[in-house]
Amino acid sequence: MPPEALLVGGFIENLMVELPLSPRSRRLGGAPAALALGALTLGVACKSSPSATVVPVAEPALPPATAAPREAATPFDANRAFTLVEKQVAYGPRPAGSVALGKLREWMIEELKSYGLKVTTQPFTAKTPSKKFPTIRMENVIAELPGKSEDVLLIASHYDTKYMEDEVFVGANDAGSSTAVVLELARVLAAMSPEERGFPHTLQFVFFDGEEAVVEWEGNDNTYGSRHFVEKLQASGQAKRVKAMILLDMIGDADLAIPKEYQSSAWLANILHETGHELGYGAHFPKMTHVIADDHLPFLRAGIPAADLIDFAYGKDEVNFGPGGPDNAYWHTARDTVDKLSPRSLKIVGDTVLRALPKIARVAR
Repeated sequence: MPPEALLVGGFIENLMVELPLSPRSRRLGGAPAALALGALTLGVACKSSPSATVVPVAEPALPPATAAPREAATPFDANRAFTLVEKQVAYGPRPAGSVALGKLREWMIEELKSYGLKVTTQPFTAKTPSKKFPTIRMENVIAELPGKSEDVLLIASHYDTKYMEDEVFVGANDAGSSTAVVLELARVLAAMSPEERGFPHTLQFVFFDGEEAVVEWEGNDNTYGSRHFVEKLQASGQAKRVKAMILLDMIGDADLAIPKEYQSSAWLANILHETGHELGYGAHFPKMTHVIADDHLPFLRAGIPAADLIDFAYGKDEVNFGPGGPDNAYWHTARDTVDKLSPRSLKIVGDTVLRALPKIARVAR
């Protein structure tokens, strides 16, 4: 999961900027501090920015809004998804290049194949700033569900956990929750006919290795897998096939709240949030905006519409810090365990993505 978040009151659309953030503690996230951007007040929730420039993507016109009743329940199985989180956590810490991550990857591949999906991998060697691990072998996992169209809708998560020398970090939320939801979405969508899915696009379910920084989230010490994936897309001329990318990260928090991600393609973020509200999940998609550096940024830089669904307020620690302490106390600590998560949170995100996909497909051309 990315080491920065910046909260913006209200919605801000179609604005792509670099926002330098003051250095903060990676472990604790730091207490909110205020920055000014014009007439807006921005609250810094975490540490330094990787200074990434995001190229705005031309936003297609949305179809006319229509009043819609609350949708029926989807086939997304919350309990099954929660079991998938527990399965990952059972492997223990899973940083990039570790034996545990390799074993998890083997299990994921077999799981995806059992859904009838075509599974490929992207092995590569990443150069890192670590003296202990100057190079790490990483491997993205891609599962494809062919559609009547070669146009692709891509749903993704990272599946590595942060390397921690001083804590046993099992990453139930980061990134066990998002990996589980993408796996369950793959199972559900693979079981549907194209007519039941409601769109002709090919689906890709992508699991990025190496999202976490090996040393510190600075420069290129982060998002190794997503950057490699996009580089391969561009080199092969396949980037134009990807019409939209939906990234999930840290979406299992029992106290789920997913603001809009500031840099995400506005039309895509709007559809996802509006769908959440239509389903009766509005309380979990607050009318706030935050800035997160994450695996969607390489796609945005390549001109591919992308949106990040992420809850970066994961646990309060008022015992050690008193009222108003950090809102992300469990992040990158040994407290990121399954007891902090809720199957209902997984269900909220799974339902929302499933119901949003046909709407996204109508706009993503």
